[in-house]
Amino acid sequence: MFLLKHRLFTVLAILLIAGLAYLLGWSNVLTIKEISYTGSPTKNSEATVKNLTNLEVGERLARIETRKIAARLQNLPWVDNADLSRNWISGKIVIAITPRLPIATFNGQLMDATGKRFELPGGYDAKLPSVFARDAKSGLAAIKLFTKLPTEFSTRTSAFTATSPENINFKITEGKRSLTVVWGSDIEIDLKLKVYKALVALPENSKIKKIDLTEPLSPIVK
Repeated sequence: MFLLKHRLFTVLAILLIAGLAYLLGWSNVLTIKEISYTGSPTKNSEATVKNLTNLEVGERLARIETRKIAARLQNLPWVDNADLSRNWISGKIVIAITPRLPIATFNGQLMDATGKRFELPGGYDAKLPSVFARDAKSGLAAIKLFTKLPTEFSTRTSAFTATSPENINFKITEGKRSLTVVWGSDIEIDLKLKVYKALVALPENSKIKKIDLTEPLSPIVK
């Protein structure tokens, strides 16, 4: 009697496992009903994500390799993080992208706060400081300086260049003219700002084209 019950239980377990396997892998019950994409900053970048995930409504949920798809998405240079989740009940797939946040253009490419350089499909419309530098360390130093400058000053600046973290230059508009400012490093910012404003205000400096503030107590105008 015991042996008969054991065999019956084994048969039922096998049938249950086979039924679940069929339900998950071959049945049309547990399939994708809806796909949602979030986080892509442009239409072109979202199209890139859709092409790379290559998912369609009607596919079996159990056959979707979520980790592999997420890993492929995270290999995109402009993607900081990618997550793919599926709801077995509703049949909804959600692909959530966390894009890298550019803080400047570096040598023609977008750059985030970690120094990662990338291009964004569809471009980036927001105004960013333009930085040209020999290396990422110098570029980040120039960007750091830009973020420390007061808004009323930084919004008039452009074309930051850095041959090293201690040698940063940029352009600034003063009315109808443009000045080149040799700033040096990002130290003594308040003092350099005061010296700059004082120099620009002097009538005899109305036609100068360059101010060197590397040594703020001994500035040079040309």
